Amino acid sequence: MASVSAMSASAVCSATMIKSRVASSKSAASRPTAGRCAAVVARASSSNRELGSSSSSADEAEAVRGRRAMLVDSAAMLAAAAAFPAIADDEAAPEAAPVPEAAPAPPAPPPKKAVPMAAPIAQPVMAYEFAYPSENSTGEKIKWATSRVRETYSSAEPMSPDARQRIVYELISFLQGPLTATVTVGPAPPKLAKVDQKEWKPRQIAEGVLADRATGRIASGQKVSLAEVESAKKESIDGVDYVYYEYISQGSPNLQEREATTFRHSVGVTAIRGEYLYTCTFSAPESFWDINSDGFEKAIRSFRLTAPNKKKFREPGNEGLLPPLPF
Repeated sequence: MASVSAMSASAVCSATMIKSRVASSKSAASRPTAGRCAAVVARASSSNRELGSSSSSADEAEAVRGRRAMLVDSAAMLAAAAAFPAIADDEAAPEAAPVPEAAPAPPAPPPKKAVPMAAPIAQPVMAYEFAYPSENSTGEKIKWATSRVRETYSSAEPMSPDARQRIVYELISFLQGPLTATVTVGPAPPKLAKVDQKEWKPRQIAEGVLADRATGRIASGQKVSLAEVESAKKESIDGVDYVYYEYISQGSPNLQEREATTFRHSVGVTAIRGEYLYTCTFSAPESFWDINSDGFEKAIRSFRLTAPNKKKFREPGNEGLLPPLPF
């Protein structure tokens, strides 16, 4: 009887666990199944104890063997019940979506090559200095030639009939259009002469300097500039005001540009010392501007009015009769 009871209990537990495994794959459903199996086993054990007390010794030995087999089967079923939820969880867990790989960052552009500059030109008599580019942005050499150098304002050639602005230094390169670099000195143009220097605006200074260079005049005789200022700004460096500007002007036909109407692109800087304006300008034909603009911008940024040497400096308009001392 005990053996039959144990086998019945084992069969009941097996059926219960199979139903529980099919009905749910989650641990929450599987764990109650294990509890029911333990309860059935307990009831079967209690029944065996009651039967063993009234049976013969032979039956008691058989009951002991039955109980041992039942306990072994129960332990196996309990272990299986504990393992099934984990298996169910593994089967039911959705596969994680693969994380897309981040697109590789585009390569950084190569650093822009710095335009090399020639050794600065220093003029102690007029007390200024500047540097100029020796190559353009493509690496092509610029072969500059010095076309004129004047030590004093009074000895320099005027840019217009009124002789206010005069060229004291000029460089030229014929291979690209041509390229020009000039330093001019002159008093304040009429547009600014009647206005306090503190009230001068950057664009007014640029337009005044360009108009003073021009040879065009309107019916009243007033000079007009043929250049269009695109930008102008003022900076103070070491106590000196510098006005930087960019402009486009009408040019003349040349070997590179044979059209009747051509344009030149230029950058300039004007510095104020006393009553005179010192202007450094770099210019190129519009078709050559892109490859020269970086070097030209760097060049005007290098322009400085230097501290006057008492023995060598000659103030424009007040140069005296004696030449500057050679030391």
